[in-house]
Order: sequence, then structure tokens, then C-alpha cells
Amino acid sequence: MSVKAHAATPLTELLPAAADILCTHPMFGPESGRSGWGGLPFVFDRLRVRDGPRCDRFLAVWAAEGCRMVEMPVTTHDAYAASTQFITHTTGRLLAGLGVGGTPINTKGYEKPPGVVDTTVI
Repeated sequence: MSVKAHAATPLTELLPAAADILCTHPMFGPESGRSGWGGLPFVFDRLRVRDGPRCDRFLAVWAAEGCRMVEMPVTTHDAYAASTQFITHTTGRLLAGLGVGGTPINTKGYEKPPGVVDTTVI
């Protein structure tokens, strides 16, 4: 589960005012990023950034790797992530429970459900 807004509150309350806070979430993991990060979303929120050039240098590393940089507030990120990750992970676990897997005669359409299992059930 992704809860960036929950982490943002204590970070802003407990860290000194001079501390920069950049919330980030690469929206990919080992499976989806296996062939490269080109076009995959990297979400970030400059929650409290005083040293803009340092923040920009950090974000440039991800952009240089081809990530699609998406700046959005942590609350918006959480709302989107909750709905999409819920569907994906629930579907993956349901399919795993049904024993969905590959066969020697898979159609192109059937190859996708086992892929959801592979990326969500570890």
C-alpha cells in the first residue's frame, strides 16, 4: 500500500525547518522495470524544498534514465495509487488462487492474466 500523505505529516512536523523533503515513488518494480525505465512514471512532490538545484539534480538522474517525471501532491498520488494498486493486487491474488498459469496453447489475450499474477504475487 502506498501512503505518502501519512509519511509527509511527521516528516514536516519532526524534521527541522531547514531540512528538504522530497517525496518520491517510482511507479514500477523489478518486473515492470526489468527491460528499462523508459516511459515508466516516477512520481514526486517537492513537499518542502529549499535547495532547488540539489533537488533538480536528484530528479534529473531518474529523467536521464527515461522515467516519465510526474509531479503531483502526495494526497493525489495516494488516491490514484490506492485505486489502481487495489485492482491490480486483488486481481493478481484472485488469479493466483484460481491457479491461473501458462499453457502450451495460450492465446495472446490469455498471456496477460498470468502476467498480473507474476507481478503481484511474490
